[in-house]
Amino acid sequence: MSQEIDVSLVHVTKRFGDLTAVDDVSFDIPKGSFFSVLGPSGSGKTTILRMIAGFETPTSGDIYIGGERVNDVPPNKRRCNMVFQRLALFPMMNVLENVTFGLRRRGGMSKAEMEKLAEDALARVGLQGLGKRKINQISGGQQQRVALARSLVLDPTVLLLDEPLGSLDLKLRQAMKLELKHLQARMGTTFVYITHDQTIALAMSDTIAVINKGKIEQIAPPEVLYRRPATHFVASFVGENNKLLAGRVTRQVDDQVCEVDFGGIPMVGRMGDPLKPGDTVDLFIRPEMILLRPGKHQDGILGKITEINFDGSHSLIAVALTESSRPLAINVKLQHTEQAPDVAVGDIVTLSWRWDAANAFHPVDQSHIEKEA
Repeated sequence: MSQEIDVSLVHVTKRFGDLTAVDDVSFDIPKGSFFSVLGPSGSGKTTILRMIAGFETPTSGDIYIGGERVNDVPPNKRRCNMVFQRLALFPMMNVLENVTFGLRRRGGMSKAEMEKLAEDALARVGLQGLGKRKINQISGGQQQRVALARSLVLDPTVLLLDEPLGSLDLKLRQAMKLELKHLQARMGTTFVYITHDQTIALAMSDTIAVINKGKIEQIAPPEVLYRRPATHFVASFVGENNKLLAGRVTRQVDDQVCEVDFGGIPMVGRMGDPLKPGDTVDLFIRPEMILLRPGKHQDGILGKITEINFDGSHSLIAVALTESSRPLAINVKLQHTEQAPDVAVGDIVTLSWRWDAANAFHPVDQSHIEKEA
């Protein structure tokens, strides 16, 4: 059985004069899913959201919501609503009045009917009984939920969220990202979330589209995106990574794995691009997936600890690779568990990792390739 689709973009391009903000983008968003568009500032993600909402019109291509082509449908006629980063709640109104604002503008309902729908929407976001509170009498997280209820009361097919957690402090943002995911799963409304914050996207999304310079780099579930990036940009942008530049592929182990030489040190990694012996590559290695063992061992890479930075649940350990013919260092994220080795600056250690903890790609900027003898 085919999956029902709530939003489709088909070869959508948006130009502002000579600037191409969105370049031939296509994707489908399944009904009831949490879909995030992740990218740096200026990547085109907000332009995509504004085109879905109807605030911008595609230069070419088509947008469908609930199976209906909406290119020429005005924003107030589309089956979607938007929650902005600045929540735009009205401080002179109480919670219930804020939630009924859109219903009052739409018209055609009695006050009792509107208030009943608003109370139901508040209950869906866990704010039942708070309708009479003023906006300044509730917390930042509760204000976030009021903004959600104000959009949900209009019964949208799709809820668009433009980094609504961006203005919250770190602790509240961490709590709200889980709460928002739980709300979405409970309500079953399709969420389209725009963000530059990968921790939020990875924690909340069913699917993430990574965009860069107006083009989609990869669309995948969070774990696939993190473990098997499809491009050099995704490997560099998503999560923490050691980025080792300009190695040389010495051999292809199989159809997934290659061996790369860095200053005389062989390292293994997954081939993110099609590679062959002699190719120059950058290697991305997740610091939390590196095994660090004190002392010298035959089955690994030798190094010397140059720095240890404590960071709560883990320490970030900088290791200089002592057998490399050129300066080379790797960071290791060491979790503070009972099994964690006791190490200090100056210690000799051995590093190793599974082949799929590292990803090899052709360099995107050939100017950084070092000419080795």
